[in-house]
Amino acid sequence: MQDYNALKDVVGICRAAEQGFRGAANSIKAPALRAMFEQYSQQRGDFANELLHAGRDLGIDVENPVGISGVLHAGWMELKGAFTGHSERQILEECERGEELSLKTYRQALNMNIDPTVRNILQRQAAEVETAAVRIRSLREGAAGERTTDWTRRAS
Repeated sequence: MQDYNALKDVVGICRAAEQGFRGAANSIKAPALRAMFEQYSQQRGDFANELLHAGRDLGIDVENPVGISGVLHAGWMELKGAFTGHSERQILEECERGEELSLKTYRQALNMNIDPTVRNILQRQAAEVETAAVRIRSLREGAAGERTTDWTRRAS
């Protein structure tokens, strides 16, 4: 049962992040940031698919959520982008909050008694999410005092 709950929770957060990053990409004008957000959206979709496959291999049928919260968050990001003049800093702040939630979900799943194969996948994915979170945080911190063209180069 813990395998099911861990997979369900992490697949759900991956789908939400997939949609959230898609919304971020759609609400940003800087090409380097748009490409980064599109890459993270694809990555999170791949993560969810990998976990669904691992679950099936264990005989666990995890529902593949649509990511309604992610769709709503993506819409909020696009709306916020329109109202703030597509402020890269504010979009990065939203993405940073989303990454914190993703990491929390991964940590909770890793604290469960789960299959070693699933644990290995979750550990690898969590490390990649952490890398993305650090990158986004660094870009957001740099956005506070620099011109957009200076710090968006660091996204590439």
